Amino acid sequence: MILKKTLCSLMVLGAFASVAHAQSSVTVYGIIDAGFVTQSNANAAGDRVTSFQDGQILPSIYGFKGTEDLGGGLKAGFNLEGGFNSGNGQHNSPGVYQSQLFGREAKVTLGADWGTIGAGLQVDPGLIASIATEPRGMTDSFSHLEHWIGATINSGGGLGGTTGSLTGGIFDVNSVTYTYAANGLYVGLEYGFGGVAGSTSAGSTESIGASYSNGGFVVSGSYAKANTTDPTGATGGGDQIEVIGVGYDFASAAPIAIRLQYGEFKSSLFNTLGGGAGTGNNNYFDDVKSWGFGIDWKPSAANKVNLAYYDAKDNGAAFGGKTTEWALLDTYSLSKRTDIYAQIVRVSVDSDAGQSAMLGGIYATPNLVANSGNTVYFGVGIQHKF
Repeated sequence: MILKKTLCSLMVLGAFASVAHAQSSVTVYGIIDAGFVTQSNANAAGDRVTSFQDGQILPSIYGFKGTEDLGGGLKAGFNLEGGFNSGNGQHNSPGVYQSQLFGREAKVTLGADWGTIGAGLQVDPGLIASIATEPRGMTDSFSHLEHWIGATINSGGGLGGTTGSLTGGIFDVNSVTYTYAANGLYVGLEYGFGGVAGSTSAGSTESIGASYSNGGFVVSGSYAKANTTDPTGATGGGDQIEVIGVGYDFASAAPIAIRLQYGEFKSSLFNTLGGGAGTGNNNYFDDVKSWGFGIDWKPSAANKVNLAYYDAKDNGAAFGGKTTEWALLDTYSLSKRTDIYAQIVRVSVDSDAGQSAMLGGIYATPNLVANSGNTVYFGVGIQHKF
């Protein structure tokens, strides 16, 4: 009997070993982005602060991904990805503050020439589409990425709904997606399950993103919405994001590319922080309308310079202030995997700027926002991909 049980156990282990062996490829990957930032006028007294800064350009991450060829053009796959702070090793992504081991992606996929279906925790497809026309290429600081996060932070699950455990609307929890990418076209659809008893819509999310590039021309459009209620039971407009953009790469005539993008980023879930639902003619506590323009110049194959301008205003029920930004970024590639960079950014903030001040990103200073004023950031860093 013992022998039979042993043989049975070995057969089961052998079966699992066969499955593991059938995996056609597994990749370990990651990014480490580390440096420092110095900021003028960092508080009400006008003092300067200099500090270590993780993830100025790209987040520091680690991940595992793999695919299995099922035959007939069909492939299965998975992606597990988490973020960390290179300064102290803690699990998180800049501006999102998640603590999950795989807090960025934890999904399984099935795809072929017709596209890919995914299930699990996933990057919002609307965000993916908008990267193509974002003035700074959706850097982790001083870009429209901050507004994606600001529109949904403190909502319990961001665009993943109130049942989620992340903050920041760039990740969708409990979601299913369909994506298609070929011949310059990207289309992504997402639906997130709210899991609320008695309601199929409460806590649910939906998102769509599309981009198309051809002959140097690129256009993108994104829409994302979370049908949320906050922890007190108050209701509002939920979280809603709408972004359109266009760009052109003059590579054949000159090493220059331009991008223009406009977005509206709405959130009602700050209502509890602001003493209730918005009043007046706007149901959203924060309603940021922002446009930005960016120019890329490549003086050499290894060097790229980006100059960007943003103009954002929070038209929410509690705010009305404006934020403007000029940002200059120089990136130099030492190799295919290693870059060094430097950036200088000037941000001007009105006293009632609200979430439009998120253009200051993870460096936004409450005292600066409260008192209004100008601040200048200078940052340098190194980024290695593995």
